[in-house]
Parts: sequence; structure tokens; C-alpha cells
Amino acid sequence: MSELPDTSSLKRWLVTTNHKDVGILYLLTAVFFLLLGGVLALLLRVELWDPTATVLGGNGVGYNETVTAHGLLMVFWFLSPFAFGFANYVVPLQIGADDLAFPRLNALSYWLYALSGVLFGISFFQGGTLSAGWTIYAPLNMPAYTPSIGSTGAILALAMFVIGVTASTVNFLTTIHHSRAEGMGLMDMPMFTWSILATVWMMLFAFAVLLGTGFILAADRILGSVYFSATEGGALLWGHLFWFFGHP
Repeated sequence: MSELPDTSSLKRWLVTTNHKDVGILYLLTAVFFLLLGGVLALLLRVELWDPTATVLGGNGVGYNETVTAHGLLMVFWFLSPFAFGFANYVVPLQIGADDLAFPRLNALSYWLYALSGVLFGISFFQGGTLSAGWTIYAPLNMPAYTPSIGSTGAILALAMFVIGVTASTVNFLTTIHHSRAEGMGLMDMPMFTWSILATVWMMLFAFAVLLGTGFILAADRILGSVYFSATEGGALLWGHLFWFFGHP
């Protein structure tokens, strides 16, 4: 802590690896995405207020993009990072650790999360973002139905987000299992830390599958592979892989 700039300095928040600082950054960024997702929800309500309204464009694509972006923001860029914010701040304190096991990896996880959100925002200005729904079902996730560069950008943003989340889960698992105070067993941990431990064990496997699925989809869109556009079971394959993540 003494080596870091004062909390009033912008540099402090750009270079910090302290678990409390990173937790605050997670919480503030997650709340920002919550508000952004809320604005998109309000736009949807305005569009539905009047059957003749064309707030999001008259062809329906803008509405589909807004529905998709709202769902992705709330499910990915708000929920999990918001929980990680509290976990970053509280878990090391509850188990008597000085910090998470890998402080720099913790900071990297946050910046991957934040930058993935920026990339997702940029996708709106690349011919339109993804419009396939937050579950991104095949074949709607294929270039034939969502051809814009922004759609591919949104998928790459999701992959970047999942990389950050996966790194963070490894960090929490290592910290909780190996950095507890001397004499503290698993059964001595507070309930909040137990809830985080159970969650990150599930996330480790669930998000790993989503990451692989995102890479396969990116290959379909960028390299021309046909995993999810195959006429024999491509859409079914996406459903199996996505919900292997979604249900846990």
C-alpha cells in the first residue's frame, strides 16, 4: 500500500494491484454497465409504448440489437463482476490473507473486463452490434444473418470478458485454498467466502466451456469454419455448449 500513489491520484487506480482497490474498480464499473443496460431497457420500453414508434429504427434491427446488448450487459458485464467486486474486497479480509494469491493477475482480470466492455460499446459503431439475442443462438450468430463487423466485435468482446473471468476464478480458488490464516480450516470460513468458493468452482468449468464456444464462433465468423453453420446439428451444438455454461 505504501508504494502506491494516494487514492486521490488517477495513477493509483490505473496501476493498483491492491485487492480493495480492484474490488472498488469492479463495483464502480459494474454499476456503470448496470446503468447502461438500464438505459437500453428504457429505450425498449419507449419503443413498445406506441406500435408506430420508431425510436430504435423502423426495420426492427435496432430493436434486436438493443435487446441483445441489454441482455449481454446485464448477464455478463454486470452480474458476475459485481459479485467479484465484493469478493475482491471482502474475501482476503475474512480469511486473513494480505491480498489475493496473484495480485497482478487480479488487476489484469479487471482490465480485461473493463476493456472488453469498451470493445462491446465500440461494436455499436461498426455497422451495428450483435442482434441475435443474448443467448446468441445459431444460425443467427452466423455472418449470413448478422453480417456486421460490430457483431464479430461483440463476440470477441465476450471472449475477452470470459478470459478475464476465468483468470479471476483461478485466483480466488488459489487464494481461498492456500492463503488462509494459519489454523483456519475450510469449515471455519465465513458463509460469504464459502459462497464465493462454491461459485468460482462452478465458474471455472462453466466459463471455460463458454470461452471455447466463443473461440469456435469467432473461427466461424473470421476464418470461415462451419461448426455452428453446419446443416447437420450446428444449431444443436451451440445450444448444448452454451447451456453447459448457462445452467451452472
